[in-house]
Amino acid sequence: MHKTSKIDFFTVETGSSSDLEIILKNLHALPADSGKRNEEINDDWIRLARGKPGEDGYLGDMMRISMAPAGFRANLAGEIVPVNLSKDEGMAECSAFYYDYATSILVLQRNSKAVTSSQLSRYFKRVADVDGEVEIKPILRPTDIMKVKALPVIRKIHIASTIVDVMTTMNNIDENTRQTILSAAQAESPGLEMIMKSAREKGATLNQAVATEVIESWLKIHDYLSDDENEIVKKIVVTGKDESGATAEFDLLKDRMFTVMNYQWVPDDAELWKSRSDQIQQAWDLNKANLIRTIEAAGKEEAA
Repeated sequence: MHKTSKIDFFTVETGSSSDLEIILKNLHALPADSGKRNEEINDDWIRLARGKPGEDGYLGDMMRISMAPAGFRANLAGEIVPVNLSKDEGMAECSAFYYDYATSILVLQRNSKAVTSSQLSRYFKRVADVDGEVEIKPILRPTDIMKVKALPVIRKIHIASTIVDVMTTMNNIDENTRQTILSAAQAESPGLEMIMKSAREKGATLNQAVATEVIESWLKIHDYLSDDENEIVKKIVVTGKDESGATAEFDLLKDRMFTVMNYQWVPDDAELWKSRSDQIQQAWDLNKANLIRTIEAAGKEEAA
């Protein structure tokens, strides 16, 4: 069976002396069946399934084990049989990844039933007992959040999402956004669409600090909830004026950097790992130069 998955690119900041290179090497040194590789995240178990440490980076596979009831299997005659698992078993999905030591760039296979970037950040924080947060941020194309922050005038922010009730327990979002979500959930709204506009006078702008907080919070919600099959946050579009006075519009979801992997699904875990790891390594090799240029450009803009 032919399979297609997206591959996303992130930067990683640990906020401590234990960077991800050390964390991965310490995890890799543990026996493959060690329980110390396991962390429970949202009733599922996340673990480093396997890896290949290299001189420049770490090629690995993260496993998410869902402990929810496995459901049923059926044949084409309509016969249904429950999938019986023991108490310490669950359905497993893996995401291949590559972490480059020099640039702190993470290349991660996006798989709707496997580990997400937000789960991965919590996994590394807990398994290595990291002080502070492990921030895994998507790399955006040149029209990224730094471009938005540089706008002298922000005229409008347009955000749209579905399934509000699943957002109410999220951490690391600003309080204003949290209250908006709670109000929508209490009103039993299945979705939320929000438009923030500046005054109509010439040169009027939204408060830059508040606007940035809101945008970054909704980007976190998108990364936490969305996957390859379900885009919970549908839109984050920012409109403003650049330094020349020209209108500028940024779609912060469409401008994420990603590529696609193609492989054949076979009922052989080792063979699947070989195919997916080869694709992840190739994605890094092909996109490395462009990713580094993008990060360096964003750093220069932020410093300015």
